[in-house]
Amino acid sequence: MLPAPSDATTLIPLAAFGLVFGSFVTALSYRLPRGESIAHGRSRCPACGQTLTAADLVPVLSWVAHRGACRHCGSKISWRYPAIELASAGLFVAAGLCAADFLHLVLLVAMVPVMMTLAVIDVEHRRVPNILVLILAVLALAWRWNGDQAVLTGVATAAAAGFAGMILEAGYKRLTGKTGLGMGDTKLTAVAGVALAVGPFLLFLTVAGVLGLILGGIWRVIMPRPHDTFPFAPAILMAYGLSLAVGDTILQRLVIFLSG
Repeated sequence: MLPAPSDATTLIPLAAFGLVFGSFVTALSYRLPRGESIAHGRSRCPACGQTLTAADLVPVLSWVAHRGACRHCGSKISWRYPAIELASAGLFVAAGLCAADFLHLVLLVAMVPVMMTLAVIDVEHRRVPNILVLILAVLALAWRWNGDQAVLTGVATAAAAGFAGMILEAGYKRLTGKTGLGMGDTKLTAVAGVALAVGPFLLFLTVAGVLGLILGGIWRVIMPRPHDTFPFAPAILMAYGLSLAVGDTILQRLVIFLSG
């Protein structure tokens, strides 16, 4: 018998795999916006161009051992690398703690690198690459099929969410002359509609809106040019992940609370 997803024998390997996939996210989020292949070409120092070896690429440990610098030229290496790797490990462990069974766990951990890459690229480049959205949509279909199997309902919800997003964006742009909810954000909202039943989807919309307000406020405080376009995809993706992992539990507890 396989151990439970939340068993220590599962969580420890999950953390290790999370670090490895976090390293993959750092590479993919760097190469994809620049049009570089992730499948070909070895990792190099962006400062000196030196090909990196295994000793340079151990997640987190290499960065710590070399004091956040390239061991070949001494150039500083951004903290984004260990931060993404640690966040990935944490999310893999969280998936293990929340998953109801191993199939749910597999789908959750498959989504984590995709969602993290989307979030990082949106923050750094204000882009939501279609290829990653497509991969996330396929995983969303698999999630819905493994749940209530209401795939057609999910597709209909996605279409309605996409249409509503385009209408809202067009209205906002007409009134203000500015971009609000971009097409990338609309596509991510539609993906959530594919995976989530009505209750969790409404929870997702609520959480995404609240997180967007909170993160948007922080953005305007800490950014040197706060009027730059706010990357909304991370808020959407955090709300989506939360709704996938514990959406049903939150709704059940909310119903119990409201019913007294």
